[in-house]
Amino acid sequence: MELKLYSRYRNSAGQRVRTALNIKGVDYEYIPVSLDGGAPEDYRAVNPQMLIPSLMIDGEIVTQSTALIEFIEEMFEGPSLFPEDPIARARSRAFSQVIACEIHPVIGPKIQRHLKAEYDVERQGRADWYGHWIHEGFKTCETLLQRRASVTPFCYDEKPTVGDLYLVPQMYNARLSGLDLSTYPLLLELDERCRALPAFDKAMPENQPDFPSDPAVRAKKH
Repeated sequence: MELKLYSRYRNSAGQRVRTALNIKGVDYEYIPVSLDGGAPEDYRAVNPQMLIPSLMIDGEIVTQSTALIEFIEEMFEGPSLFPEDPIARARSRAFSQVIACEIHPVIGPKIQRHLKAEYDVERQGRADWYGHWIHEGFKTCETLLQRRASVTPFCYDEKPTVGDLYLVPQMYNARLSGLDLSTYPLLLELDERCRALPAFDKAMPENQPDFPSDPAVRAKKH
């Protein structure tokens, strides 16, 4: 089976999928997609939404990170990406969807570009918008973890599962944006524990082939 992952080093949705593939021990070809000013027009043939990631499996395309993680779980052997207990599994999914549905869609590059182009929102205004939605979502995530019936090393299991896959990339981007995350001790603890694992480390932005060597390029907002 030939897998090609269309992604970008600082794409949090792509990082989720990279981590899932790494946990399963699945090899894939990494194809970088630049998002400077939006994805290139020829990428529309791969994904009509012009979003990343996209995964090509023997010529067939699957998009959206949530669908891709479900596909990877169903398709490949290896450690499960979901808790075995049905309640823990549902709660892990719910935790991940706070990030996927309540944070990520309203702070991404497409939204940032729209705020600037259509409403003339200046850089500080866009930063305030970004920080507001990050904190709103992280407050919820921290509270959900506080309410766990039993404390586990990872979000809802003894091993990393889908909630952890979503948390780590969002924490990375929040930290990169200079946000104060000290009020989320459980999120910080889980993030640190996950990043120490090879599957997560291999998926980190700085370990991708398109990671820029120029710090000025890395610091640029997309």
